[in-house]
Amino acid sequence: MSYRIDVTSKQNGAEVIEAMLQGSERGVNLAAEFLLGLAKDRVPFRDGDLSASGTVERADDAAGIEADVVFDAPYAARWHEDGELIDSLGRHYKGGSNFQNGRESHYVENPARENRRQIAAIIRKEAKAGG
Repeated sequence: MSYRIDVTSKQNGAEVIEAMLQGSERGVNLAAEFLLGLAKDRVPFRDGDLSASGTVERADDAAGIEADVVFDAPYAARWHEDGELIDSLGRHYKGGSNFQNGRESHYVENPARENRRQIAAIIRKEAKAGG
């Protein structure tokens, strides 16, 4: 006795690609929110203003699949880089601040680098799930 089974599968490639792109966009946004949380745990305190200024500029179809973690307090970039500088009044600052309770400069860059595999896994999972 023998059996024969014919299975036909019809997929629309454009729909599959669109679903993957939608999943990727969702994944990028979720990964950016995850990174924001990590960054807020490290951001230096200054009356809480810097931490409160942290947001995610979400990925969308118009802007492409890219999200940004943004801290927009006036001193955010200065404290993130925390390097040597001479200000407009000629005062010299050596950098290397010793922020309290484990807070640090490079508060977005360091957690992004340290958690890159987990961030990539979030994006990959959502891309596979599709739209």
